[in-house]
Amino acid sequence: MDFYFLQSVQVNFTIGDSNILKLMDSIINKIADNIHDFSVSDQAFTRCRKLNSTDLIKLILNMGAGSLNSEIFHAFPDINSRMTASAFEQQKAKLKPECFKEIMLELSRANNVLQLLDNQYLVVAIDGSDFDQPFNPESENIFRGKDGRIYCQLHVNALYDVLNKLYLDMVIQPRQKMDEREAALTMLKKLAQQEKDFLVLMDRGYISFNLIENCNRLKHCHYVMRSKSGDGAFKEIVAMSNHEYDIDLSCRVTSSHYYYVTHKDTEKFLHLILHKKHHYKAVRSKNTRDQRWDFEDMCDVRFRVCKFRINPPGSDDEWEVLITNLDRNEYPLARMKEIYHLRWGIETSFRELKYDLSGIQFHSKKDQFVYMEIYAHFAMYNAVSLSIIASSKPYTQGKYQYQIDFKMACCIWRRYFSISDNSDKNFTQLLLDVAFYLTPIRPGRKDKRNLKVKLVVGFPYRLAA
Repeated sequence: MDFYFLQSVQVNFTIGDSNILKLMDSIINKIADNIHDFSVSDQAFTRCRKLNSTDLIKLILNMGAGSLNSEIFHAFPDINSRMTASAFEQQKAKLKPECFKEIMLELSRANNVLQLLDNQYLVVAIDGSDFDQPFNPESENIFRGKDGRIYCQLHVNALYDVLNKLYLDMVIQPRQKMDEREAALTMLKKLAQQEKDFLVLMDRGYISFNLIENCNRLKHCHYVMRSKSGDGAFKEIVAMSNHEYDIDLSCRVTSSHYYYVTHKDTEKFLHLILHKKHHYKAVRSKNTRDQRWDFEDMCDVRFRVCKFRINPPGSDDEWEVLITNLDRNEYPLARMKEIYHLRWGIETSFRELKYDLSGIQFHSKKDQFVYMEIYAHFAMYNAVSLSIIASSKPYTQGKYQYQIDFKMACCIWRRYFSISDNSDKNFTQLLLDVAFYLTPIRPGRKDKRNLKVKLVVGFPYRLAA
């Protein structure tokens, strides 16, 4: 069986004959050559130390779930080149976290053969995920939960290319002060500067008139946003009966309280936004607060509404509602279901980053160092994804199609990255090892999400190996 597998594997450099190990080294060396752009002071990294800037960056990038001393031990097996944890912390304090975000961005631009929807749209998803960090009373991320407990938690907003499986941008916010719509708008404006058509997928928490109108006016921007169908949705959507719809809506939006009071009885679907008292609504969902309006006092916000059944009649979440500006002739209801389903890719990517790449195992409680490790894990995710793209799928005949096991790909990448051999021969062997571990693709599976509170793993309880 092993012989048959090896005969069927073909390594194909599908991203412009790029060696990802060599690419990673070139990015790190470029940053090291301009280290003062990413250091906290001009005096940093001027003296000769056992741990130079290049080795420091590689060590942080390759950190897993082990304790700090075990990570240093594996990175420097030679005792003469190994440093203490204290020395490592002192060197790390000289770096800015943005150093690793730059590595992530450079890797996201490395794929020269992008998969596009209908050879036209770059499909991206925006979502956020919470990260618990070790408690630090001086942290800016202190958060008080509903149970009254105080802990440190931050929120990562990410822009993810779902077809090419690459993170394109991210914004980190304190969990207590997070604003997902503000972060989404920031990332979308940057993406729109690239002068290529894109389709952004967003979940229910992002719906707002301000974000919809911004997307309507952004060049090259197309969107599909999931909306609630009952309480908390726009009143035009709430008024829809339990039938399928594919209609165009125009909501009249004003920021003038006087106009709203004098016209609300004559204009049925008039909306008042950006008013501090919000007394015109008896019940208001926290997810639909109008905290920002970037346009004129009176505006007609236009969009297409798609409503369709996704579950049997009478069940919970029977209906799904999507808001979009895609053309209905090119993208009818049946196609809209398939397109929005692509958004699940960002949920899967968060799981892989947190658990397969040990993205929730931090090695410090200082905010600066936590941000540093988060950016580093996102950069490593892109490196692993690019390596998977470079590995052609093996020929298989059987019940299922197969995909590369991402967890084993992470394990293999860490090993080869630590060797510091970026030769084409070594990278070819990496691709062969990555392609050896497969997992079946089982379409249509539905597993109930069992959300559980996951606590921070304390420093004394890390893996020794």
